[in-house]
Amino acid sequence: MPNQKRDSRGRFDSSYWTSARDNPGTTAAVAAGVAGVAAAGAFLWTRRAQIGEALKSGMDQLSEMKAQRMASSRTQEEIAEEALTLKETGKKSRGPRGPIAQQDIKAGMATAE
Repeated sequence: MPNQKRDSRGRFDSSYWTSARDNPGTTAAVAAGVAGVAAAGAFLWTRRAQIGEALKSGMDQLSEMKAQRMASSRTQEEIAEEALTLKETGKKSRGPRGPIAQQDIKAGMATAE
């Protein structure tokens, strides 16, 4: 137990404030940390609407991409017909071409070999 001193009223001195007075560098570092956290919180609070809108926009884009993927899915009949055609012609399938791959081909980012 640290050496505790009593004040003029007979109460023990607070070791917290004593150590703060004894270590001004540590006290300044703690105060700077608290100020930094407060500043970051204030910044995020002011940008909360913008952050929320960005999240909503991202979720909307994800939903749209999912809907496109589901709309472009082929039926079992289409797959079977393609398989028969490929078997007859002797060509090998290059795998499914979804809407994103087709966009890449149109943009020249991928080849349509």
